[in-house]
Amino acid sequence: MKKLVIVLTLALAALGLRAQSALPAQVVLTPYVVHDANTPKADQILLDKLNRIVTKYGVSGTNDLGSPFIITGHAIELSRETTATAPPHTAVDLSLTLYIGNGEDGTKFATCNMNLRGVGNSLDGAYAAAFKKINVNDPELAAAIDEGRARIAKYYAEAGPGLIRKAEAFAGAGNYADAYGVLLRIPPVCPQYEQAQQMVLSLVQQESDANNGDIIAKARAAWSANPNEAGAAEAKRLLAGMSNASSKMRASADALMKEMATRLQKVDDAERAADAKREANAHAERLAAIDGATKVAVAKAKQPVYNIWWW
Repeated sequence: MKKLVIVLTLALAALGLRAQSALPAQVVLTPYVVHDANTPKADQILLDKLNRIVTKYGVSGTNDLGSPFIITGHAIELSRETTATAPPHTAVDLSLTLYIGNGEDGTKFATCNMNLRGVGNSLDGAYAAAFKKINVNDPELAAAIDEGRARIAKYYAEAGPGLIRKAEAFAGAGNYADAYGVLLRIPPVCPQYEQAQQMVLSLVQQESDANNGDIIAKARAAWSANPNEAGAAEAKRLLAGMSNASSKMRASADALMKEMATRLQKVDDAERAADAKREANAHAERLAAIDGATKVAVAKAKQPVYNIWWW
């Protein structure tokens, strides 16, 4: 028996967090194959087919965010034989069933069955040949995806308000990552979709303000501990770590920068004045010393004796 698990997870891109060329799909399914070391080629063929399926039915996306809703494929090997050819080949008959449902609580939404046959020069090649025959236009597949979408829409219509409250609780406790995980799983088909997107934007700014506030507090502490060039340099280094700062946080950081600059300028002016005074005093002391020394020298100097014969 050959078992394959194919997980197609629901995902969406947060509104406003990235540029989009079109509106997001109401439900996005991301193909995922649990790879088997014995059938790497077949797994890749299956993944390619799944990508074609989600594209065809308008449920493809670019976000890898997980979802409680999955589609799982279970392939049962009905028969296997070695052909009487030269060289011999492997032939397999498979029954592949795709299940769509809630992977967290085990609720099954829809199924689709396909009988496939493949022949190859190895077991991997035989499975790959069989998966190449998956018909993306199979009416049963289309019906299963439609039913799955309807059940997912019903789930979010009922669960949407509770998910918003859950995200609010996470955010209130400072667990922003968990809050984002809940909100970003809410698809456009959910009545609370727009509310969730606005909450994401709001929480991103709220988290940034909290982080930037901590940075400013640390920078101010560094400056207070050493209100000099070294302390200012450390504070500036910390402030450089701010990101996505709101106008309030930028104003707070600018105020600290201005405070440091003003303080350092006053210190520089005072030091220059003190240096000038010290230099003036030193100059006066030198002049006084020279004057005193001159008087001493004059008093002690030997007077000249004149000896002239001019007349």
